[in-house]
Amino acid sequence: MSQTISNDYVSMINKSGSGYNIPEIVDAIVDAAIVPVKEIITAQKEKVDLSISGMGTLKSSMSATQTLVNSMSSDSHLTLKNAPNSNYMQSSVVDGSVVVPGVHEIRDISIAHPMIWRMDDGDPARSVTNQTITIEFGESTSNGNSFSASSPARSATVEFSGDTLASSVAKLNAISGLKAELVQIDSNSSNYSVILTSETGSKNGFQMTSSIAGYWQTGSAGNGTVNQNATDATVKINDQTYTRASNVITDVIPGLKINLLVNRSNLQTITVEKSPANIQKTVETLIADLNSYKSDLSALGYIDEVGDENGELAHSSYLKNAKRNFTKLMTAPIAGFGDDNIYFVDFGIKTAKDGSLVFDQTTFDRTFVNEPEKFDALTKDKVYSDDSQSTPYSVTDAGLPPGKYQYQQSNQKLLSYTSSQAITTTLSGSATDYTRTADGYPGFLIKSYWDNPADYNIYIGHSVKTKLNNFFTDVLASSGQLDATVDLYKERVSSLDAKLTKIDQREALLQAQYTKQFSEMEKVVNTSTSSADYVTQLVDGWNKS
Repeated sequence: MSQTISNDYVSMINKSGSGYNIPEIVDAIVDAAIVPVKEIITAQKEKVDLSISGMGTLKSSMSATQTLVNSMSSDSHLTLKNAPNSNYMQSSVVDGSVVVPGVHEIRDISIAHPMIWRMDDGDPARSVTNQTITIEFGESTSNGNSFSASSPARSATVEFSGDTLASSVAKLNAISGLKAELVQIDSNSSNYSVILTSETGSKNGFQMTSSIAGYWQTGSAGNGTVNQNATDATVKINDQTYTRASNVITDVIPGLKINLLVNRSNLQTITVEKSPANIQKTVETLIADLNSYKSDLSALGYIDEVGDENGELAHSSYLKNAKRNFTKLMTAPIAGFGDDNIYFVDFGIKTAKDGSLVFDQTTFDRTFVNEPEKFDALTKDKVYSDDSQSTPYSVTDAGLPPGKYQYQQSNQKLLSYTSSQAITTTLSGSATDYTRTADGYPGFLIKSYWDNPADYNIYIGHSVKTKLNNFFTDVLASSGQLDATVDLYKERVSSLDAKLTKIDQREALLQAQYTKQFSEMEKVVNTSTSSADYVTQLVDGWNKS
């Protein structure tokens, strides 16, 4: 409370003077002047520090909620059924955002094969004759007797010098695109075969030549045997025949991976369906995540009317705005997924009387039966046109607001249905491929097959996942209002710290000032006392004489 005084006036006083406790009196006077002001400012600082802590808690809650929202995936919303037997092929979802429910027909499966070369060559420990082997990749046919190098050329050279059979195989296995194995033929420990296997696909065969004629090389002059030529996979999918180097096909049916397992000519089908149970799980998980965030907001803003247990951001205008903005987001329409807007309530998400979100099974079931496509808006952004000859794309990065737009051929403009906004487009291209670019929105392109189409509509839909992610991203941005508010709080703390420093300095000055004044007074008292004692002594002397 009181400061240490550099000048020790205390030692000069109270020896024979007034008898008052001067340090105690000085402390009392200084405290009366300093403590009330200091307590007010200290309380203000503690409140601001609490607000900074609360903003940190709020930021962490937002970040955690954003992470949970971004984990939502449309992949789990779909079920795949392979018929009649999944042993012939397997399918899986790799990108649920582009998968379209339906039935896909698969027939005439011919799986891809690697090239396999085998050489029976005895004991793994035996020494291999010094030689150089060159491996060239390309199309090898007729059991290795015919070869056409790949373009661009792919090759590798290996030198055997003092190697065992086992170490020679290890060197070959290090070549990209080639698998080399040393396999025991029977129980005799000295009977081993060298097996070289390429990747699947007709262009992934190989030719092997050696510095020693006939030894470790393909072709009729070689000492090994081509047991299998490399071949492509062929399959008919939805009446279109495809050829691929791999048995794993990911570029035919959007969002699906097909793994061909065996040769099969008979019809197989892949049925893609929406799973109401899986979609409901996504909705219920979303409700739980958002309720957790809303609970954090309530705790931070809690006002204790009786005691002193307020939340860290009680009475905070920023928190009130955060609550209001989140409520606005949850009630705003989800545009761009058709002529009619979608709302959170369409997914079965409703608000209870206490402000929490609850799941409405009846509404969910009704939407799934009558308008199941609405659930795409949970996790999938959508950009499309109702003109079969015009395709918009690259919208996600263009920044064009979601909604329904009309392309007007007469004035080459996009017109928003929700505002008077008109966006001029620039036409370029050839007689078969035209591109329209929206001026002011780089990256928004419309591909079409004619330069003079009839007016048509373009739909740009941002999913719930995207809307929530953008909301939290904007708030959490380093240039956002949250960080700006925290910076103001920190500036306030710095200002209060400066005031406390000045108060401490004033306390020290007052301490010194009052101590000096009372010390001077004590000197006067001491002087008076000494004079009286001297006169008394003189009178006593006179009386004795």
